[in-house]
Amino acid sequence: MSENTELYTLAAQRLTEFMKGKVTRKTPERFEILRVVCTISGIFSIDELQEEMEKKAKFQVSRVTLFNTLRLLEEAKLVIKHTLSRAAHYECCVTPHPMVCLVCEQCGLVRKLDSSKIENWLSEQKCKQFIITQPVLYFHGLCRSCMVKNSIRKRKANSKTKIQKK
Repeated sequence: MSENTELYTLAAQRLTEFMKGKVTRKTPERFEILRVVCTISGIFSIDELQEEMEKKAKFQVSRVTLFNTLRLLEEAKLVIKHTLSRAAHYECCVTPHPMVCLVCEQCGLVRKLDSSKIENWLSEQKCKQFIITQPVLYFHGLCRSCMVKNSIRKRKANSKTKIQKK
């Protein structure tokens, strides 16, 4: 069995148990969305999920169904919601682990940083009267491409200013 299949099987079992407790219908659309979510590696937006659904899903689902199902998956602790810069992003977290995210404040790009030292430090943190279930650390700044764009804009603005002074 592939890793994604095992992940989906575990996630589907947990979702079924969760829905029994909430008296929520088990629809094929919800399980199809879960299957696609389990195939996406890393952080994704609703738009990216919709694209993946169009490519990989057995049937079409509406955007409203995607939002409602993501909310259900979040309640079931199968998806983590990252509210970053301009929009919400999601990530499959059937097996939670510490993570470090880099967030570009200009373009909204979100990348996971592979830093085992920081992730190890995060996993060791304990707080009195608080249980950490999903340790996540966010670094906000500018990505390389936005830094380049900004420096080009500054150069153009400076050259225009020099021309106007003459």
